[in-house]
Amino acid sequence: MIEDQLIFADWNAPSTVVALSTTRKGGSSAAPYASFNVGAHVGDELARVDANRAILQSELPPDLRWQWLDQVHGADVLEVVAPGSTLTADGLLTREKNLICCVQTADCLPVFVAALDGTEVAMTHAGWKGLASGVIENTIWAMENSGEDLAVWLGPAIASCHFEVGAEVRECFLAAETSESSQHELERCFSPAKSHGKFMADLYGIARIKLSRLGISYSNISGGTHCTYCDEDRFFSYRRDGVTGRMLNAIYIEG
Repeated sequence: MIEDQLIFADWNAPSTVVALSTTRKGGSSAAPYASFNVGAHVGDELARVDANRAILQSELPPDLRWQWLDQVHGADVLEVVAPGSTLTADGLLTREKNLICCVQTADCLPVFVAALDGTEVAMTHAGWKGLASGVIENTIWAMENSGEDLAVWLGPAIASCHFEVGAEVRECFLAAETSESSQHELERCFSPAKSHGKFMADLYGIARIKLSRLGISYSNISGGTHCTYCDEDRFFSYRRDGVTGRMLNAIYIEG
């Protein structure tokens, strides 16, 4: 695979933890899924999706065991000890070596979590609905390691420059806060949009606040530098294109 087909996490996790995101480059799918689409649920020809997945699998260790996820914009996080059929949830956690946890995105935020001692990893799909309903909290609470012993990488997602939401989305987050100070902290992640009554939401900022509240130091929270909407050359974006492909975000512990 060419170098810009994969983005590897640049974070404080141990070298035995591998975390990566694919781009849209180098696959076999045709427009509007061009070209490295790994999503089998978006209308692309399944033979092309299978071919793209095979390309990726050929570039990673052959003994990896793959666990795929059917995401539903909820807050359920499942622990997996062995690969099986596609699961329905929005997060996967494992302590097993060579078991690769997979999440597909095209604007939503992929959250990678690893214990600093390399004993457990998690992969979470966090759109605004998942963030509001507690998918990040559920992920961290499911870990055996506490927050100060975890590292997080925020993978490619839509940034605040293009993620316009209604006032009801902002209110959904603020209503869940238990104090005025915590409301003000989260309120900073919503800036007024040009459209009346709309706001530009910062998924990366919301995630960082939630993670820090769970005991993860800002020095151990990396990533959050991409915008899937802006970078049409490298990323699929549902908000930008509507009908489009999906990137893969995956994490595993080397065995």
